[in-house]
Amino acid sequence: MSLKRTSIRFRLILWNSAVLMIILSIVSLGIYFLMKNRLEIMEKSRLDTGYGTVEAVIRNARGDIMDLYHLGQKLLFRVTREGHLAYQTQAWHETEWTKRLEARPFGTYGTLQTAEGSHYWIRKGTIPEYNFNLIYAHDATDAAKSIHSLILILIAGLPGAVILAVVGGYFLAGRALSPVKAITQKAKEITAERLSERLPIPNPKDEIGNLASVFNETLSRLDGSFERLRRFTADASHELRTPLTSIRSVGEVALQRPMDEGSYREAIGSMLEETQRLTRLVDNLLILARSETGKAKLDPRPTNLSTLVGTVVDELRILAEDKQQTLSTRFSSPLAVNVDGATLRLAGSNVLHNAIIYTQKGGHIEVITARTEDRKATIDIIDDGPGIPEAERDKVFERFHRVDKARPRVEGGAGLGLAIARWAVEANDGVIFFLDKERPGTLCRITLPVC
Repeated sequence: MSLKRTSIRFRLILWNSAVLMIILSIVSLGIYFLMKNRLEIMEKSRLDTGYGTVEAVIRNARGDIMDLYHLGQKLLFRVTREGHLAYQTQAWHETEWTKRLEARPFGTYGTLQTAEGSHYWIRKGTIPEYNFNLIYAHDATDAAKSIHSLILILIAGLPGAVILAVVGGYFLAGRALSPVKAITQKAKEITAERLSERLPIPNPKDEIGNLASVFNETLSRLDGSFERLRRFTADASHELRTPLTSIRSVGEVALQRPMDEGSYREAIGSMLEETQRLTRLVDNLLILARSETGKAKLDPRPTNLSTLVGTVVDELRILAEDKQQTLSTRFSSPLAVNVDGATLRLAGSNVLHNAIIYTQKGGHIEVITARTEDRKATIDIIDDGPGIPEAERDKVFERFHRVDKARPRVEGGAGLGLAIARWAVEANDGVIFFLDKERPGTLCRITLPVC
């Protein structure tokens, strides 16, 4: 079974148990070797002490082994000279080790285990000045039993510790993952109709809380996107319904009764006018849709900003003259900007068209291009119309937002012009905004980087 297909809880328990087993194994081996080494050092020290005592007695007695009787018969040692027994204690005689030791050669130190399970450490050496060979044995059974008991304790304790780790890990993992369960349960309840709800955040400072916060931020963005989509759909439906209803009404009226040629022409003209408005609205919606999906293809090139703005002014001058407005320009020396001419022309056209539409008959509009001290190129479109309230200056760039909602749509449009203008300016690395103006009217500024 692949670990990737198991639950996080199971994997946490498994990894925790595996790591703990490795750590305990390393610690157990360390304890075993440390204790074994210390006990061996202690037993060897006792062996060396006993051997040194017997050796000292022989040397002090100048080779007279009779003094060895004073050491008692419980010690385990044997003294030989030229292969013949010189002295051995009663304890050594009772062990009957002589033949076994002769059949099992060893160096200075050796060990011996009896059939009864006793353990002995043995040391042999020579006393050359008296031609003696000395073998001394020390009972290390207690140390061997201690090491054996330690092994049993460590072996028995390792599985027990792992079992406790598994049980403890199960509850700890469940406790640690309980917020995930609550978040999952809540996430299942959130649908497109309930995007306003949020995931619980038990502890915003830990990883799970941080993840839940990121999901909540995502839900907020989705909620906002859905809300804008609903509003956009409702507004678009409303805007599309108006010209369609007008076309249908004019057509139905024209068919209900006979009319002369002039009346038919007037009805067809009205229908064509509504169709043109409908086409313009659909085109604007398509522009905004392409801007959001990133499918709008831009071709930035070095462009003379004053020339581009002059073209826009010339195209809309007739519209200003129809309203008996004066449209003046003030262009600085050639300003080179790296922009996509078509999209920037669309932005300037929409802003200037708005200024002409909302400025009263006989009003004045001025278009200015200039270079700022921080190497920016600006386009200022100034009118002396009713102006935009400060609270509305950011909202006017939203789709279908109209400052004067009572104004007929034929005059004021659908409220998409400035939304398109903002996209077109930002697509060329620029900024569009409204500034305060001392006199009544509106000052819209477009800022672009200079080449």
